[in-house]
Amino acid sequence: MIEYQTHIQRSDHALRQAIDRLKYNTKFHIDPHDILNALLHEIGELTQSSFNIVLKQSNIDNEQPRYACVAAQYQSDNKQWESVDKKGQLLLDQSSKSFFDVLMQCRAIVLDRKSVNCINSFNASWPSINQGMLIPLGVDKHNQYLICVANAVANYRTEEAQRLWPMLIHVSTQMQMLADAATGPKDKLSSSGPINIESKHLNNPWRKIFYELEKTSPLAMITLNSGYKVCRLNAAAENLLATNASEVLQKPIEDFLLNHTVILKSLKNTSASNLQSRIRIAMGGIIDVNLNLIHYEESGSQYDLLLIEKNTSPTVTQNAIAMALERFQILASMLPMGIVQTDMDWRTEYVNQRWLEITNCTIAEIQGLGWMQLFHPEEAENLLTELHTTINSGREFVRECQLKYQQHYKWTMLHATPIIDNKGIVKGLIATISDFSKQHEAEENLRNLAEKDSLTGLSNRTCFFDRLDHALARVERHGSLALLALDLDGFKHINDTLGHDVGDFILVEVANRLRNSLRTEDTICRVGGDEFLIIIEGLEDASIIASLAEKILRILSDPYQLGSKEIFISTSIGISFSVTGRETNSKNLLKHADLALYRAKDSGRNNFQYYSPELEQASRKKMDLTNDLHRALGRDEFEVFYQAQLDIKTNKIKGFEALLRWQHPETGLMSPVEFIPLLEESGLISSVSLWMCRESFRQLKKWIDGGLLDKSAVMAVNISPRQFYDEHLVQLLHREILDANLRCSNVIVEVTETLLLKEHNLIKKHLENMHNLGIKIALDDFGTGFSSLSYLQKFPIDIIKIDRSFIKDITTDESDSLITKAVIKLGEALGLSVFAEGVDSEQILTLLKKWHCDKYQGFLINQPIPASKVKKLCDDHNKKLKPTVE
Repeated sequence: MIEYQTHIQRSDHALRQAIDRLKYNTKFHIDPHDILNALLHEIGELTQSSFNIVLKQSNIDNEQPRYACVAAQYQSDNKQWESVDKKGQLLLDQSSKSFFDVLMQCRAIVLDRKSVNCINSFNASWPSINQGMLIPLGVDKHNQYLICVANAVANYRTEEAQRLWPMLIHVSTQMQMLADAATGPKDKLSSSGPINIESKHLNNPWRKIFYELEKTSPLAMITLNSGYKVCRLNAAAENLLATNASEVLQKPIEDFLLNHTVILKSLKNTSASNLQSRIRIAMGGIIDVNLNLIHYEESGSQYDLLLIEKNTSPTVTQNAIAMALERFQILASMLPMGIVQTDMDWRTEYVNQRWLEITNCTIAEIQGLGWMQLFHPEEAENLLTELHTTINSGREFVRECQLKYQQHYKWTMLHATPIIDNKGIVKGLIATISDFSKQHEAEENLRNLAEKDSLTGLSNRTCFFDRLDHALARVERHGSLALLALDLDGFKHINDTLGHDVGDFILVEVANRLRNSLRTEDTICRVGGDEFLIIIEGLEDASIIASLAEKILRILSDPYQLGSKEIFISTSIGISFSVTGRETNSKNLLKHADLALYRAKDSGRNNFQYYSPELEQASRKKMDLTNDLHRALGRDEFEVFYQAQLDIKTNKIKGFEALLRWQHPETGLMSPVEFIPLLEESGLISSVSLWMCRESFRQLKKWIDGGLLDKSAVMAVNISPRQFYDEHLVQLLHREILDANLRCSNVIVEVTETLLLKEHNLIKKHLENMHNLGIKIALDDFGTGFSSLSYLQKFPIDIIKIDRSFIKDITTDESDSLITKAVIKLGEALGLSVFAEGVDSEQILTLLKKWHCDKYQGFLINQPIPASKVKKLCDDHNKKLKPTVE
């Protein structure tokens, strides 16, 4: 048996990691340009798109939106992302329907050819776009963006944009915060990066003065680019850091400035000056400094100039510490986040009121190491280990985590910073927590929208492939994997007869029964109307799946109670495996399960079948034949064969039955058993059947006009059940009869009991209309179906054709002979003609004459032959009749 264990819900790991990179990289919290470039990079990796751009609405001219490119990323052949030229302007006109659809409907859309050409004309230096998708990104009414992802390997689907919603919402929120914090209308989307200032401005006299001041100033001067990396420093800065410039350039300032995020924001966003801080020097020590910051823009790039002075006054330091402590206590009581401070042994030294409120704890519960007991037990060990490693290395720690709140756990954002003394030793930490439950709930709801089926709550198709890919990657470690493809038998009939509300009820109940019968770690997905997929991992013995499949068939076949009614439904299951030592992918595994499911359907339904290579070969042959059938009619590959129908009393030929044959260009003449089902599945049966009627009716007219047959001769044609759902069937058939200059009495339409079993109003209407026109209706294969006697009353039947399975053994099998005699008597009593099929011997014909059967056909007279051989058949047969007539 399979062991059932608890399981933590899995998610889109690649998307979550992408959001984490955007969320926790401080660089992306300051400049919208960096945010959008980073967003394009992440979207490119997630959608496998090699060229991505962001368009921003620049102005409206006569109500025609104009868009300018504000960010563009291109993945080169070496898989590196590079920025490209952003020059150009996009004017939307009447031909830009895709753009207007995105703007008006606020949803992603795949670009049509006109829109692709529109973007390709934007900038001649851009890579050519062959396909793309537009995704809206709204920040506020003044900042509306369009993201265009292009040139993916696979075709784009709008469902991919749903997957990206959580990341887009995060970026939109971050840019909204930046827009709210902006102090002026100046566009922040300018390029940034280190430049050689000295070489570009060597002839500028003010620059020369600045360079001289920089060289001679006793203040340490460090220039940072927009990414907070050191791009310039003077000699005083080298002395202060106890290193040379080559060891510092292009390194992030966080390597030297403690708590750099807080310090730089304080200097840039407030009027503070001579801010007290500390710097880590090359020898490993920590020194106190006073900081000032000058922010400037040069050649479209943003820079920060740090002016640093070493603080050597004990009194100043003590006063600053006292003021900082007072400020900290005031802020701690005002901030909407919880704060805890620990000593070097991680024991609580301070906790504010907000921490107690978020965790619903008392101070006594937090004291000592009690604050660490609040983390969720399933993540506490890994979280505390990572926290300990990060803090002891002097770095900040940021992570979403669950903290205990009353009898459950709530999501919070934990942000911890090390407390480092002037010798560089970590003396403890300060940690903050903010209630993240609402944001996490919103993200979870968005994730559910993207990954869950809204009706059943099961995983959807998008989530299925993600989980199957992860499961396949674990096969070598965790054991074999089974994929079960389920399809409810006859579900369409329930929808058509009882309504979609009842259908939805059945689907929800099926989902609940599957959940209750499988392990929590097994994945159940609804991928279509009545199609379900199940992933079973960790199989040590594949035979377990047979028991599981039988269990599923059993529980799904139990009646579904709908008020006072009981509804019954069965299921077909196809099964494929991925085993250790044999590599496969999700698409092949799903294809194999589908092939096995089709075999289960063909095998009578309500069963399960395993995939085998023979199934794939049969499926490929079936596909090839279906493709050939689409061309067969146009290439005149179909041919009509004929089998004579004779009067038993006179033994004269009274007509023929038209039988379709296919002269395949490679395999030769094919039996209808091999291709008629394919014609019905592909929908070609109507056009081919109409062609056969036309050919056979014209041929009958030729034989009558040539004196080969009497004017009362008939042509029997088989009409597919599928054709009876065509409103115009009778009109089409009647037109072919008239075009051939025949009377309706010259035609017999043969139908099967399978058609009559459906009892559809349109079927009965067609049969009655044919009967009223004078077309005779023959019930073919009589006795092999169900409720045959009731059909003779409900429908206008003229002829009963006894199936060959009864006729062939009437000379030796008493049961078959009794059944045949009874049917003949029944036809005589109801005034119906009785035809016998499969008459292969004189002995059989003698008995049928004795029992007063009306007509017969079979190999005794002829096997089905082409039209070219019918004249010889008739002539030879008539010669045999002459002595009898005389």
